[in-house]
Amino acid sequence: MLARRGADETGSALFVAMIAMSLMLMMGLATIALTDQQTRASGAERVREASFNLAEGALQQQSYLLGGKGWPKKAADALPDSCGQSSTFTRCPTASALVTTTGGGAYEGVDYANGAVWTTYVRDNTLTNARQYTTAVESQPRWDADGNGEIWVRSTATVSGKTRVIVALLKRDPIPILMPKAVLVAGSLSVGQNGQSPVITSDATTLPVLRCDPASPTCADYIRSGDKKDPQISPDTVTYNPTFPPLVPGDTVDKLVESTTPFTSCPTEAQVAASEIAVIDVPESTRCVLTGNTNYHTPSTPGILIMRRGTLELAGSGRFHGMLLHLNEANRAGTPACIQVTGTFDIQGGVAVEGLCGFYIQGNARLAFSPNALNFSVTGVAGLVQNTWRELPPS
Repeated sequence: MLARRGADETGSALFVAMIAMSLMLMMGLATIALTDQQTRASGAERVREASFNLAEGALQQQSYLLGGKGWPKKAADALPDSCGQSSTFTRCPTASALVTTTGGGAYEGVDYANGAVWTTYVRDNTLTNARQYTTAVESQPRWDADGNGEIWVRSTATVSGKTRVIVALLKRDPIPILMPKAVLVAGSLSVGQNGQSPVITSDATTLPVLRCDPASPTCADYIRSGDKKDPQISPDTVTYNPTFPPLVPGDTVDKLVESTTPFTSCPTEAQVAASEIAVIDVPESTRCVLTGNTNYHTPSTPGILIMRRGTLELAGSGRFHGMLLHLNEANRAGTPACIQVTGTFDIQGGVAVEGLCGFYIQGNARLAFSPNALNFSVTGVAGLVQNTWRELPPS
């Protein structure tokens, strides 16, 4: 009887099945744990990539806004201490261009909708080691204080608690503007009778050009060599061409005008002197007068003053290095002259009055052609300086 019971294998299959099920359960749990771990790791990596992409996007957007007229050349152009979602400064990235605190914008998705934030900082590279970003950079000016055309941009983004920080040095990319070389182009010319001669000096290749009929008494009113006095223009030659086109082509004007913020009222002498490219956009009835003894720009750093309409008068004993350009968008064809120079004011460069509007200069004032004073450039895209882009540890 006992032998028969010992040989009985009834229920052994259940035991084997339980062992197999236990092994399968352990393998399943291990698989689930591994999958869960990989899912969490993948999610963490996705969040890290999302914050990195947002930081890089903010840096690129800030770089774009610093191109063209957005380049901070002087203290008045300084950016805020930082730019973020709530910034309203025109040269700060906008939330709609990146991502808002509640999602939306260019960067969308579940990660960004869970409270993504970004910040950008602009600082000058005035330190001795200008190509190396250190914490000392953060206390530097928020504009191109040293005028070397380079500034740092730091971008920080946090997505679901993960923060990434990127820095890069930006370089101002100047686009040269080829200005026509001429001492004077205008619809007519009038030179006051007082003062010593010559009043307008140029060379044989940059003679004055007038778009009027030389037979008209108001076309060219100045002392010539045959008037028993010293001629007021040297060389004493004027070219008359009623069909002479605008001296400065329209695409060049557009580049110059779009590169800066125009003055919508008459600027002060200090404002013009501080602007390499100054554009005055006022009504036709406005007369803007710049007086005093201000020296506008220098021979090595000339400027251009663009008047869209109205009348521009330069008086006093100042000096302007560069070009005076009146676009005459109101198509004035008679008096008063669009540009008037009086006193002992001195222009080193050139003057252009488009259309049939005239140029008036009093005998004590001077206009002398200077080719070096007609070279300008505007800022294009602000590009990254090679080998300066890097990621910093979050602080």
